[in-house]
Amino acid sequence: MPTVNVVPTPNPDALMFRVEETLVPAGTYEYGSPDQTGDAPLAQQLLALSGIELILVAPRFVTVRKEPDADWGTLQPEVSAAIESFLESGEMAVFDTRSSTPRPLSDVEARVVAIIDEEIRPAVAQDGGDITFESFHEGVVTVRMSGACGSCPSSTLTLKAGVERLLTEEIPEVTSVEAL
Repeated sequence: MPTVNVVPTPNPDALMFRVEETLVPAGTYEYGSPDQTGDAPLAQQLLALSGIELILVAPRFVTVRKEPDADWGTLQPEVSAAIESFLESGEMAVFDTRSSTPRPLSDVEARVVAIIDEEIRPAVAQDGGDITFESFHEGVVTVRMSGACGSCPSSTLTLKAGVERLLTEEIPEVTSVEAL
């Protein structure tokens, strides 16, 4: 029987459900509505539960964000049971349909991506979220925060006091960081 460990996040509307099985080989996949889940059977099942508004699938965890008026007392056991049942099915959590040909990065962008991937993403993942590089233009780095971080009350603090501080200290060309 698969084990699902529930971990609180800084966002009161999001919980992280850790598993021992590999859900996806790498990366994260975020789904906010059932019509986005054609390539993600696990997200389809979870978004079908009443009160769920967002799913983030990562290699060894799923972050679930509930609607503000929903109750974790009811939802948490339902989500855990759905994940356990899914894991027993042996299905893939996500059939990756994203393009595998990334655009070439400038030297500054490559350094930003390296710091995000090596230092920032692991810390953000500990709280059930993800952060990905989107662009760099005229000193401004744009990132996407997802999972528990997408609507977390402390995401602005994380972005400015953490991410922006680190990137501006390490890379002189970076003057600020903004979230999509």
